[in-house]
Amino acid sequence: MVARMRSKTRTILYFAATALISASIAVMLTVTLTNNAKKNTVVLSADEYNKLGELRVLNEIIDKITTESLTGEVDRGVLVEGAANGMLKALGDNYAQYYTAEEYEEYLSKINGEYSGIGILVGQPGADGAPVLDVYEGTPAEISGMKPGDIIVAVDGASVSGMQLEELTAVIDREIGDSVEIKVTRDGIEKMMSVANATINIKRVHSFLFNEYTGYIRIDMFTGNCVEEFDEAFRDLTERGMKSLVIDLRNNPGGALDDVVDIADTLLGECVIVNVKGTNGRNEHEYKSSGKALDIPLAVIVNENSASASEILASAVKDNGAGAIVGITTYGKGVVQTTMRLDTNGAWLKLTTDAYYTPNGNNINGVGVEPDIRVELPEEIRDMAITQIKQTEDKQLWAALDEVRERAAERQRS
Repeated sequence: MVARMRSKTRTILYFAATALISASIAVMLTVTLTNNAKKNTVVLSADEYNKLGELRVLNEIIDKITTESLTGEVDRGVLVEGAANGMLKALGDNYAQYYTAEEYEEYLSKINGEYSGIGILVGQPGADGAPVLDVYEGTPAEISGMKPGDIIVAVDGASVSGMQLEELTAVIDREIGDSVEIKVTRDGIEKMMSVANATINIKRVHSFLFNEYTGYIRIDMFTGNCVEEFDEAFRDLTERGMKSLVIDLRNNPGGALDDVVDIADTLLGECVIVNVKGTNGRNEHEYKSSGKALDIPLAVIVNENSASASEILASAVKDNGAGAIVGITTYGKGVVQTTMRLDTNGAWLKLTTDAYYTPNGNNINGVGVEPDIRVELPEEIRDMAITQIKQTEDKQLWAALDEVRERAAERQRS
């Protein structure tokens, strides 16, 4: 009886196994035959299909343009790039940017201090144009007669009003040897200039020691080799007996977050430099200084063109009580951009992904950093490049010098 039941059970299992194997073979054959019959078919999830459907509109527009437009033959790649730029404009992110692979290489060259351009530092464009903050010595811009304080109103006949800073620099900087027609206003008078592009090499940090042993370091931008240049300047001033320090961030439009954090680490003791937070708190990161606090009085000079990374350094110094902020309210750019590579075509996308908060928890976007000691320059020199202002007329510089020297003297008395 037991033997029969085992035999019967074994037979049932054999049949079940055979049926399962047969079913598997059938499924494999079906899949193989389906794949052979539909070699160009891609299976998508419902979510992927819906997203693809949204892009069909874009593809249909491109098809209509390439087949029906009177403008003639148009490269589809050019249309896709135009669509990408259009999406960024629709986003409402004033700092968003789409770069082709070639454009991104040019962008990297520029921020690293060597690039093809005309040799100017230009400020954020406004309704009346973009201010020329500095004209570098020996560059095509200087040779053509451009001066700090000029207002760029048009490039190759197109108004620059409403442009973003990087958009403006992109239309000015060309291949080496290529010329660009620039219209500026100077004292209310319009001037046209034809400026050829050349290889431009830029030093970001400049320093010297005043005769009362006050060090001075001006940082034009937090890009390129600025950290190494700052370290070298700081070390040189220290070895020469510096007893107080003034850092000049006027007309500094910002730069790399990592660079300003590295420089802040040289100046500040153990403290928070800046907090960076993304949407809904994602990617939150607190940057701290682990260095030894600067053991001499410090002042930082700022103006309305000090932006982004400049404001991070000024805020860190102010909120941590490490020094005095001198000048006028800064620009107010409290957001951080991230560049990301597109796998599909090797292009790059820059988006505003994070906001930064000062050590006291403030976001200064659209507000700026208020100085501890408010000093305005006389109107007649307000638009000059820092290098063009005579030291005897630079009230902001002297206010900063007086502040740190008085603190140094107090230390000696105590």
